[in-house]
Amino acid sequence: TTTFIGIVERTSVDDADAVLGFRSLNAIVDTMIGLVAVVLVFFSIGAIVAARRVAMIPTIRLASTKQPPEMSIVLGLTWHLFN
Repeated sequence: TTTFIGIVERTSVDDADAVLGFRSLNAIVDTMIGLVAVVLVFFSIGAIVAARRVAMIPTIRLASTKQPPEMSIVLGLTWHLFN
């Protein structure tokens, strides 16, 4: 309603919905709900695709425990080097 009052004061049009193009707030609310639903669908699809892509990345695992190896590194070294 504050938006409607501001439009009436600035444009001197008694009917603020003539300026906005909406007769009621239901049209605005329905549009916003629809847009949020579309964004939610896009986000869900992206999350599923990302999760499937990450699951397909090969990892190094121990044959005995199927867990990633735990490797310690000496203080001051940044990388492990294998021969």
